[in-house]
Amino acid sequence: MKGTTVIRITLWVFWSLWGIACVVLALGAIANHLASRTQTLPLLLSPGATAEVTVYRFIDDQLRLRLRYADDGTATAIDPEVRLRAETPTDQTDFRAETRSRVPGTGITRALESVESAGFAASYFGYGRGDALPHGRSWLRLTVLEVDPVLAGRTASVELLPPMDVLKLTDLDYLWLWPFFFWKVAALFLLIPGAVLAVFTSTLRRWHHQASKQPTSAGDTD
Repeated sequence: MKGTTVIRITLWVFWSLWGIACVVLALGAIANHLASRTQTLPLLLSPGATAEVTVYRFIDDQLRLRLRYADDGTATAIDPEVRLRAETPTDQTDFRAETRSRVPGTGITRALESVESAGFAASYFGYGRGDALPHGRSWLRLTVLEVDPVLAGRTASVELLPPMDVLKLTDLDYLWLWPFFFWKVAALFLLIPGAVLAVFTSTLRRWHHQASKQPTSAGDTD
């Protein structure tokens, strides 16, 4: 009986550790998804047009924005002017579409960089204030201020880039989440000890059930 009790306690400990590992993996995978998700805002390129999205950040973050629109073959040598205003609970910054990058089949992509009239602090390194997106649940509202007639009335989209991605870390504060990009591989490795524990537990229960059915002989009581 003592041996059986020890085995049961050992199994309980291993099952508990396995369960904790599964919970940590699940929470890490969800957090990684939130921190690496690119959010897209459809936006009409017309002065006064707006778009809004709910944002969640674990740590105060900057605005990393990118403008995309279809290439209709009428692009000129000079990039058409586009200016947007980005508003969040803690910041309001104007952005300008920079030089386009054209990839076949994907249309035209242009980074959005902040523009300010104040001297040496004009660009904020292109991203706006470091706490433009406060930690926790917040929002981002975009408003079209100016648009070149060439693009006026066209449908575009603005991408809010995440603080991290699989190939590079934009924000090193998220370093602890990076391994969870590979949560599927970790889940496969967790399946192995889980299967072993399940087989061992099932075998122990069958053995205990069979042992409890065997009648106790008189000689066993002496």
